[in-house]
Amino acid sequence: MLKEVLKEINDSDYISKNKIALKLNKSQDLIEDAFSQLIRMGYIKEDVNSNKCDFKCNGCAFSKLCNKLPVKSFIITDKGERLLQG
Repeated sequence: MLKEVLKEINDSDYISKNKIALKLNKSQDLIEDAFSQLIRMGYIKEDVNSNKCDFKCNGCAFSKLCNKLPVKSFIITDKGERLLQG
């Protein structure tokens, strides 16, 4: 299931744990645990925007909040990319 969650993170423009839970027909608690495991195992890392953004993102869901509120996102590590390719 961890690889399925990782694939959903990779394929999503906007990461929503609730959306992933619905798509995979799993509980939100289970998806939350999966994210924790993926972080612990080094497949993803959490990135909290420190009010800096280098992207020109007119269509971004956070564009109105950009540079005003920290935005938490998840980045797939090189190790995670290798898992997805394997």
